[in-house]
Amino acid sequence: EEKVGAWLDMTEKSMLPTAFLAGGDFIAAGIINALKKRNIRVPQDVSVMSIDGFNLAAIEDVPLTAVHVPRDELGTEAVHMLQQRLVRPDATVGALLLYGKLVIRESVRRIRPG
Repeated sequence: EEKVGAWLDMTEKSMLPTAFLAGGDFIAAGIINALKKRNIRVPQDVSVMSIDGFNLAAIEDVPLTAVHVPRDELGTEAVHMLQQRLVRPDATVGALLLYGKLVIRESVRRIRPG
């Protein structure tokens, strides 16, 4: 919140981005607080979105749009990969892709139709 606030204080209002994408709900909450303190409205003036979807997303003053990370699956797959590495330490390293789920709430607005 402090760093975003300092940046906002140095930035002309006409140069503000249309949106902030935060790496977590707590960071997004800090961004929203910094914006509110400067009378910048979410989502009317600036959209805010998070990649996390922790419990905080639904209880903020402005319900937060977020990509929910599948944490349980992520943990399970990490343990499986570690077990495989212990059994076959020289095996080639693979990649794993887990899909998150976009949960649209009130912190984002469309800036153009369509």
